[in-house]
This record gives sequence, structure tokens and C-alpha cells, in this order.
Amino acid sequence: MTMNTPPKQPSADTDNLESGSRERAWLNLDRKHETNATRRHSLFSFSNLFGQTFNSSSLSRPEKIALTSIASIFLGFVLWACFWLKQKNDTASGAEVLQTSAQGAYATISNFSSYWKRCENTAGINMEAVAVPAATITLAKTTAPGALRIYFRDHNDGIVGDPVTLALGENMIPDSGRIEITATDGFHNMVDFESYQLGGFNVWRIEILESKGEMEPKENFSPLFQSIISNQLGE
Repeated sequence: MTMNTPPKQPSADTDNLESGSRERAWLNLDRKHETNATRRHSLFSFSNLFGQTFNSSSLSRPEKIALTSIASIFLGFVLWACFWLKQKNDTASGAEVLQTSAQGAYATISNFSSYWKRCENTAGINMEAVAVPAATITLAKTTAPGALRIYFRDHNDGIVGDPVTLALGENMIPDSGRIEITATDGFHNMVDFESYQLGGFNVWRIEILESKGEMEPKENFSPLFQSIISNQLGE
């Protein structure tokens, strides 16, 4: 007669062992999550990461030099970006405060506009120029006999082309008072001009001085008006 042996029930010690193993597994998993979170957080600190890496004894001297060079380039780029943004903001602020009218001892400018003109073998303009700055000024009827001298200046404040001198005597000003002034030189490369239109170049300026006569020496001309040159292309 065969006797059936009842299945052996797990002992309390075995249950406790399995329960402890599960608890340790969960604790280890929690520690792993905490460690990974700490590592991810440290990645956001560039300075800490760079300092720890740089001070590591496992790095060779060339590797440290390379890391230092990368950090210097990054810092230089940040400084350049800050300077560029400041310069753009200063340019925009300056454009906002520039006037479109001015009153001097001899001439009164009631309106002003500027633009660029394409040029192809135009008389009086440098043959290498592809685009030149131009401006239209409107002189008030109260303008007295005298003279204006106009300078166009590039982004380095250098004079572009020849100065333009206008006499303000009788029959020298049209009834409308509008006078167009065109520079004798400008951009020699269309790519550079298109970059100016997109804001890639610092602004060019026009400077207008006045005097009692067109034959007066340069030192006798006094500032009357100045403005930036628009990036718009005229007709």
C-alpha cells in the first residue's frame, strides 16, 4: 500500500529570506534611480564637470591643453555674442533718436530719406561700385544763401567717395525744395551689399555740414545734420 506524502509547506525562514531578497532588490533599484538622477543633474553644471575632468589624474597634459582650448573658444564665442547683441541694440537705439529735420545758421532741412541705388557705368560714380548710398533732403523756404557739404561714411567711419558740395544761392534750389544726393562710391560686391540689407554690416552714415559759401575751407563748415543710411533699395 503506497502512502501519499503531503506537499511540504515552505518554512517561515524561507519566506523571510525571499521577502528580504525582494526588499533588497527594491532598495538597490531605488539607489540606482537616485544615482542616475544625481548624475543627470551634474551634467547640467558645465563648470563642475569641466573642473572634475580637468583635475582628474587620468588626463594627460595634451588632453588638459585641448580641454582648456575648447573652454577658451566657448568663452570667446559667448563674449562675441554678447558684444554683437550690444552693438545691434546700440545701433537700433541710435536709429530711433536720429532726427529727420534740422535747422542751422544757413540751411533748414524739413525732411530727409535715404536709400541705395544700383549703378551700371553711371557717370561720376566709381565703375567698380555695384550699389551706392543716396539721400533726398527737403530744404525749407527759410533757407538762406550758403552752402552744404555732404560726406558719406562707411561702417568704419571712413569717407566713401568724394564729398558733395551744394550752393544754396538763388535759383540753386528747386521750387519743391527737394534735392537728391548720390555718393560717388559704395559697395563693390553685391554679396556685401545684400549682407548690409540683411543687417550683416554695421550701418553707413551721411553727414551734412553747412557754411556761408561753397568755397569756404573745410574748417569753416559746421555740422548741421547726420543720419544712418537705410538698407532699402531705391529706384
